[in-house]
Order: sequence, then structure tokens, then C-alpha cells
Amino acid sequence: MKKKIILGLSIFALMFFLGGIYIFKTTEAIIRDLHHISGMHHPMVLRNNLLLSIKKNQEKIILRGKCLVPENAPGASGMLEIIERCVRCHDIAPSPTRAKIAVLKKNILNYDASTRAFFAVDPRSPLSGRRADAALALGDKLIVATENMIKVTSINLEKQEQDVLKRINQRKIILFALLTIGPFFAVGLAFFLIRGLTRPVNSLLDATRRFKAGDLEYRIADLKDEFGEVAESLNEMATSLKKQMYVMQRTEQMRVCGEMAAGLAHEIRNPLAGMKVTIEVLLSELDIAPQDREVLEKVVEQIKHIELLMRDLLNYARPVVSQPASVDVNKLLEKQIYFIRKHPSFSSGDQSKRIISELDGGLPEIMGDSQQLQQVFLNLLLNAAEAVPAGGIISIKTSCDEQAKAVAIELGNTGKGIPPELLEKIFQPFFTTKGKGKGTGLGLAVSKRIVEGHGGTIEVRNNIPEGVTFTVLLPIGKQAEGTAA
Repeated sequence: MKKKIILGLSIFALMFFLGGIYIFKTTEAIIRDLHHISGMHHPMVLRNNLLLSIKKNQEKIILRGKCLVPENAPGASGMLEIIERCVRCHDIAPSPTRAKIAVLKKNILNYDASTRAFFAVDPRSPLSGRRADAALALGDKLIVATENMIKVTSINLEKQEQDVLKRINQRKIILFALLTIGPFFAVGLAFFLIRGLTRPVNSLLDATRRFKAGDLEYRIADLKDEFGEVAESLNEMATSLKKQMYVMQRTEQMRVCGEMAAGLAHEIRNPLAGMKVTIEVLLSELDIAPQDREVLEKVVEQIKHIELLMRDLLNYARPVVSQPASVDVNKLLEKQIYFIRKHPSFSSGDQSKRIISELDGGLPEIMGDSQQLQQVFLNLLLNAAEAVPAGGIISIKTSCDEQAKAVAIELGNTGKGIPPELLEKIFQPFFTTKGKGKGTGLGLAVSKRIVEGHGGTIEVRNNIPEGVTFTVLLPIGKQAEGTAA
């Protein structure tokens, strides 16, 4: 659209520039034509003056013959001055015109000589009459020739005046058309440009109103240039908002379900504890058949599993407020390593599972809740112990990540690993890769929330050729007081 606006403004500027040049050139041409007409009238004035001079001279000759003018009456000097001016004006004229002027000048010279000869004799002498007749005859010829020239010049002048006036009228019409049509053209061009701006803007405004009203299915189409980019961004925003609204709805549903589940778990836990105690008392005090005792022991085992599930669910749904303090991560890990070695998952003999630890002695302390971090490490180690087969290895490594300004804890194992398509789901609540009845699917979800509550991150990746590694980053800086884990 920016290019269209620049093009429109350029057309406006070019239109006014060319219009100004045309008006200037037209005005200059009209002035030049009017000046030419004015110049064409000048020869007419000279020829009329010449005719008038000849006639006056003829009258003087007639009056001289009647002895009514002085003896020293002038000759044709005035006519000679006029004809000299004509000669000078026609120096650049075509050759036929110069030839006519030359003949006229020669006749005027003859007429001047004849006039002077007439005035040189006594008007009462017989010679005076003959010279008067000769001079008058030459004068009459000059009058006829001059009148013919005036007539031809008048016709040419009238024709040229008509041509000039016609050209002036044509230019006047063109100027009037430009001055009349120009504003309409400018208004039309401005309307086109404004319409090119308002139409996409109205489309965008309409789209925003529909988005505001909740119609996130609406999409803007058929817009180009910068408006097309804005429309594409709005369409992407609508798609993203729709997804976010769906996620928020699901989150709200999960929140409500979590609250209900937490309340239900709290109500179920106490009766379950009573049932477990009662069955354990019955097993210890009553003489029960072996097959019945086995059934009751399985019931107690399932009740313990339900209690574990209720506890994890309550921990996830109702997180406790952390109590940050200075924590030595290495010491915390050493305690968990000691505990995990005593776990039943570890066997004895040559096929026993091994724990290899590489703890950085220069590791700085962090600010955190030791109980919550202990829960994270214990959960990761228990998962590793259950995933590692006999003779497998659990590796624990700590280091200081100077770039991230954090303590890095890597817990790896040589188990089966996690299918790549399940890696993104591993931290989701109630998701587990363990067999049925062997896990609640909340341990890693709780661990992730505790780590993030400490301002850190937890990631998982598959090892090559086997096993997985969990990487925990905990910031060295002080944790905020009262952060919920």
C-alpha cells in the first residue's frame, strides 16, 4: 500500500507540474501571437501613411498648378522615409515581397523626381502643365499600387488574425477543460487512494469487532501488501487465541477436577486407613485359613497402593509453601544415595546394580527447601532403580553451569529408555510408563513443579545406546520467600 500511496502522490505532483508547464507555455504562445498581430498592424499603418502622403502630394501638385501653394513646396521626402522603413522591415521577408517593395521604392523615387521637376518650373509656363500631368499620373499609379498592397495586406492580416484567434480559442478551450476536468481527476484519484486505504482498514476493523464478539472462526481474506500482512497476523492471533481458550478451558476443567479429586482423596484416606488397620488386626489376632489370609493380605496391599495414590494426589493438588534455606546439593544427594542403596530394588552379588557418582567438590550452595528437593531426587533415584535391570548403572553427576549461573544435576541410568513419542508426556499428571498398579503418574509431575518453584528446570533425554538422563538446573541465586512448590 505504501507503494500505491507514493505512486498516487507522484501522479498528483506530475499532473500539477505538467499542467503548470502547459499553462505557462500556452500563455507564452498567446502573448507571442498577440504580439505578432500587433506587429502585423504596423505595416498597415505605414502603408496607410504612405497612401495618405501620396494623396497629399497629389493635392499639392494640383494646387501648385493653380498657383495656390508656395514656390518652395516640398517633394516626396515623407514618402521616401516611409518606404525606407518598409525596406528595412522586409529585409527578412521572402524575395517576392522584397521585389514588390523595391519596385514601389523605384516608382516613389521617380514620383519624387517628377514632383521636384514640376515644382522647379513656373506654374504659369506651358512646361509646368506637362510636368504636372506626368507627376499626377505617377502619383495615381502609386495610389493604385499602394491601395492594392493595402488590400492584399488587409486580407492577409485578417486571415492571420483569424488563424491566431482560432489558436487562442483552442488553447482557451484546452485550458478551460484542464481547469474543469483537473479537479475532478484529482478528486477521483484521491477517492481511489482513500478507498484503497479505507476498504482494508474497514475489513480489519470488522474482523477485530467479530473477534471481540467471540467469533474466532472468522478469517480475513483478499487483502494485499502491508494490510495483507496485518490480516495474516490477525488470523494467526485468532487461531492462537482459539487454542489458548481451549487450553484455558481444559486447565479450568483440570483445576476443578483436581480440587474435587483432592477433596475426595482427603475424605477417602481416613476410611481407608481404618480399613487397613482393621484388616491388619484381624490378620494378627484371628485364626484364618491360609487362602483367606492371602486374600486379606492382597487387600491390605491394594489399600496401601491407594493410600500412596491419595498422598501423591494431595501433594500435587495442594502444594505446600516452601521454606528456603541454604542447601548443599552434594550432601543432599549423598543422603539419597545412601537411602537408595538400601532399597529392595538393589540386589546383591555380581549382578547387583551400581551407583556411580561424580559430585563436584566446589559446588556452591543454593537457596531452597531441602525437604522438597529431597523428594525430587528420591523420586528420580527410585524411578532409576526400578528402570535399571540387574547389573545396570545409575550415574549421578553435579557441576556448576557458569553460563546459566545454576547448579546442574544429571541423573542417568542404563535402563530401557523412553520411546521418543512419549518424552513430551513424561511430566504430565497421571502419565506413567510403568506397568498397571506400579505407579501413580504423579511423581514426575510433582518433581517438575517443585523444581520450577525453585526457579529451575528439569529435562529428560534418551541416552545412546540405552537409558535416559534427567537434568535438573537449580539457580544459585536466592529463592523468593514463600514460593509455593
